[in-house]
Amino acid sequence: MISVANATARLSAALGDGDAAYLAASALVEADALGLPRFGIDMLTEWKPGLAAPEDGINGPVEWRDCSDNFSPLAVAAATLGIERAAREFGLAAVFLKGVKGFGRLAPFARHLADRGLLAIAGAEGPPFVAPYGGNRPVIGTNPITLGFGTGDDRIVIDMATSTATMADVKTARLTGQPLGEGIAINSQGEPTTVASDVAALLPRGGQIGSLMGLMVEVLAGVAAKGRGDRNGRGVFLIAVDAARMNGVDRLLAELRRDWISAGGYWPRGGAVSPEMELDANFENRLEAHIARITASNPGEGK
Repeated sequence: MISVANATARLSAALGDGDAAYLAASALVEADALGLPRFGIDMLTEWKPGLAAPEDGINGPVEWRDCSDNFSPLAVAAATLGIERAAREFGLAAVFLKGVKGFGRLAPFARHLADRGLLAIAGAEGPPFVAPYGGNRPVIGTNPITLGFGTGDDRIVIDMATSTATMADVKTARLTGQPLGEGIAINSQGEPTTVASDVAALLPRGGQIGSLMGLMVEVLAGVAAKGRGDRNGRGVFLIAVDAARMNGVDRLLAELRRDWISAGGYWPRGGAVSPEMELDANFENRLEAHIARITASNPGEGK
């Protein structure tokens, strides 16, 4: 058994220590703690020797970065820290990344910015696997979008895919032979299917609304960030606004939360886990194997 705090510290050291390494490590460990291993330390399989260290800061209120030569969780973490500083300086900042490979969940990065007094919006595009509403073939990715805002009990973090499922869900169903739910996917003829091996495209979450949200993410992460069609990885965008410049928003957010909850709604806070939470021996063994491989190429790291 190993605690979330200990696992994060061990992985952060292996990744070189520093703020970006800690943020990346905490995001990956957290995903496993939430029962989402495909977004957790399994991402470490994409680490390889010789990857460049990502840039630390952002020069100006808007920046474009090619992350093809970076370990993607570190690249997204470094961009998050850079946009935090830039948003405080300029009031509003944006960073557009391309060449991003697997990096896990967006929620921890948006939550980090929210906890530091910023309004954050982030999204990522991916290979075409989702058909447009009413369409018959894949055009965009599952295209998750995240919003983080507020601090303390009023903090809100919304993290959702704009598709009915993920590519990982389909792969799992193919391996297990389990059927998919109704209304999730279509086959190569554009007809509904529940057979995972016949899936040609997923459908957008919530019909037209999810389709248009996915399209918005594609415009920002695929077009503006130049990720669409990039063989080196996906496009990611992060936008942050300094909430300290928004007079009165704390009260309004608290009122919204009160009204939402009193009406029976669930107030999403981003899925953080306790640092004391214990992860099982299987996770610890997986983590140590990854750390051993990383530190074997970086003597002195992870000690």
